[in-house]
Order: sequence, then structure tokens, then C-alpha cells
Amino acid sequence: MTSTRVTSARFGALWLVAVALIAGVGLMVLGHVRPGGFVVAGTLVAAAALRLTLPRGPAGGLVVRSRLADVAFLLGMGLGLFVIVSALDLRSRL
Repeated sequence: MTSTRVTSARFGALWLVAVALIAGVGLMVLGHVRPGGFVVAGTLVAAAALRLTLPRGPAGGLVVRSRLADVAFLLGMGLGLFVIVSALDLRSRL
């Protein structure tokens, strides 16, 4: 009987991406919506760059579909979020 032990190496670069995403969401929770949004958007773009440059092993959990599909999805989400966060009107309406 073999055990299916999950190791940190299996997730590879996903750990870096997860920490940065948590930091961005944490900023938003603390009331810094625009900077937090930019951190999340930048993290998605950086994840696309990591997926594009790293081989399958070190990319780990970033590998979901083909390289082109993963990069296109992450880049599209990052750039889309950047545009949305840039356009936010956060002024009080009172």
C-alpha cells in the first residue's frame, strides 16, 4: 500500500502566489481597497509570468490547462482587475 502524501513541492510557485493574494485581500479588508486590488491584480499578472517561464514541475499548482490557456486566463484576469480597480470611485456619497 502506498501513501499519497501531499508535499509542498507539489504546489511549487502556487505558495508564492497564494501569499501575495492573501496580502492583497488583507489590505482590502483593512480598508485599503485600491492598493489591495492592485496587489491582487499584480499577483495575477506575476502568476501568468511564472506560468509562462517555469517548467511544469516548479510551476506546480499553477499548471491547470495548457500553458497558453493558463497564461491567457491569468493575464486576462489580472489586467481586467487592474482596469476595474483603476476605475473605482471610492468617494463618499453622503
